Order: sequence, then structure tokens, then C-alpha cells
Amino acid sequence: MSRRMKRILTAVVAIAATGTAVWVMVRRLGLNDELDFGAGAYYYADIPDFDKVLDAGSYASSLPLWLAIVLFLGWGALMYALWKRMDRSHEKQS
Repeated sequence: MSRRMKRILTAVVAIAATGTAVWVMVRRLGLNDELDFGAGAYYYADIPDFDKVLDAGSYASSLPLWLAIVLFLGWGALMYALWKRMDRSHEKQS
């Protein structure tokens, strides 16, 4: 794929993502007008008594919390290492 085509594709994706974000905000999707927390209104954890709305008893993980945290941090470290490697290979090509 040529550089020009990559730039065009990048611009199209950026415009589509921005347009979608604006569309979601204009249509007020995901907001509850009764609960106005400003920008935090999109985070359902801000809803008072949300633990009563969410049925936490229907799902129980057999994975211990410490293992979930280790896996999360390991995934982050792996992605950082891959990012750095890709960045180095990109600098060599330029």
C-alpha cells in the first residue's frame, strides 16, 4: 500500500471516528437525563445505588483478583514492548 493511500485511509478513519463521537454526543446516547453528572454521566459507576441495578450475584469469577491484576499488568508490559519495537523499526526505515 502506498504512502498516499495510507494517509487517505488514516484521514477517512479519523473523520469517521470523530463523526461517530459527535453523533453519539448530539443524540445523547447512553445518558440518563435524570442523573446529570456532567462528563461523568457516561460512567455508570456514578449512578447512585448502581450495585442494586447490577446483579453481581449472577457472575462469579474463578480467577483470583491478584492473578487478574498480574495478567493486566503483563499485557500492558507486552504491548509497551511491542510498541517500542515497532517504533524502533519505523525509525530505521525512515
